[in-house]
Amino acid sequence: MVHREVLMKKKLIGILIAALFVWNGYLTYSLINLENKPTTSTDSSGNTETQNFVSNIESNVSKVNEAVESKVVSVINKNNGTTIGSGSGVIYKNENGVISIITNHHVIDSGNEYSVRFSNGQEETAELVGSDEYSDIALLTVKKDYDIEPFKLGDSSLLNVGEFVIAIGSPLGVEFSNSTTFGIISGKDRVVSVDLNGDGVADWDMVVLQTDAAINPGNSGGALVNMQGELIGINSMKISSDNVEGMGFSIPINEVIPIVTQLEENGKVTYPIIGISGVSISDLNSFNLQYYGLKQDDKGVFIVEVTKGGPADEAGVKQYDIITSIDGVEVTSFKDFRRILYSKSVGDHVKITVTRDGASQEIEVVLK
Repeated sequence: MVHREVLMKKKLIGILIAALFVWNGYLTYSLINLENKPTTSTDSSGNTETQNFVSNIESNVSKVNEAVESKVVSVINKNNGTTIGSGSGVIYKNENGVISIITNHHVIDSGNEYSVRFSNGQEETAELVGSDEYSDIALLTVKKDYDIEPFKLGDSSLLNVGEFVIAIGSPLGVEFSNSTTFGIISGKDRVVSVDLNGDGVADWDMVVLQTDAAINPGNSGGALVNMQGELIGINSMKISSDNVEGMGFSIPINEVIPIVTQLEENGKVTYPIIGISGVSISDLNSFNLQYYGLKQDDKGVFIVEVTKGGPADEAGVKQYDIITSIDGVEVTSFKDFRRILYSKSVGDHVKITVTRDGASQEIEVVLK
C-alpha cells in the first residue's frame, strides 16, 4: 500500500515537471515572438493601423541626419584676420552660384571678415548681407557653385510639445562640426529675457522654442530639425547653470523668415518708430517716483520725452503720459512696449492707452 502511494506521488511529480517544461517552452516561444512582432495602434478614426518598432527611433534619426547634415555649416568670425569666434549656420538658398546661409547675429557680431566651412571640409569666404540684433538673425552669402540642396522649411506653429527633433551644429568649434543631438520639443512660445547691450540688465524678450536636445557653445546658428527633415528653428542659446540640464532654445523658423526676407531686400531690418523716450515705472527710484507723483505699484511706461513732429506728437501723446497698453495688450515695462511696437509695421494704426492726470484715454497713432 505504501509502495503504491510512493509510485503515485512519483508519477504526479513527473507529470508536474513535464507540465512545467511545456509551460516554460510556451513562455519562451511567446517572448521571442513578442520581441520580433511589431506593436500596433489605431488612430482616432479606427481605420489606420500603424506599426512601430522600438528601433524605428534610432533608424529615423540616422536617416534624417544623413539627409540634412550637408545643409549645416560652420561659420568662422574674424576681425582683421584674427579668428574671434565661431558658430553654425544653415543653408537657406542655393541659386545661380550663390549660397545663402542663416546664422545668429551674435555669431558674426564684432567681426569684419567671415568664412564658412561646408560639410565636405571646404572653407570659403562669406559676405555679410545684414544682421539684426533684436531677432538675433544674420544672413551670409557664399559665391560658390556647390551642389547642395537647401533646407526644406517647416511650419513651427504646427509643432507639438513632445515631438522628436534633432539639433545639428558645431559645438565648441569647427573640429566638432556636424554634431547631432536628439531630443524633443519641451515647450513652445517661451519668453526668454536677454541683455543686448551688455549692461547686465535684460532689455529684450525673445519668443523661442524650448528643447532638451543638447545645445552647446558653437551650436548657435545651427539647425533644429523635425523628423521629416524640415528646418523648424535656428538654435540660439541655452540656460547654463549647475542646477539646470537640458534647456536649450531655438528661434522658430516662422519668426526667422520675415527677418531674413528684409535682410535679403534691404540689408537691414526696419522697425517702426513712434517718437517717444520712456522708462519702465518699475525702474524709477523713490525720488523720481515722488517727484513725478507716481506710486511704487504703478505699471507701464513713463514718457520722459516726446519727439517733436513724430507720430506720437502728431497724435496728441504728451510728455509724462503713462502708456499702459497697445492695441489692448497690457504694457508693464519698456521691454513689453518695445516688443509689441516691433511686432508692428510702418504705416500701422495702433491704439495706445495712456494715463494722464489720473485719467485713462485712448489715442490712435500712425507708425512711421
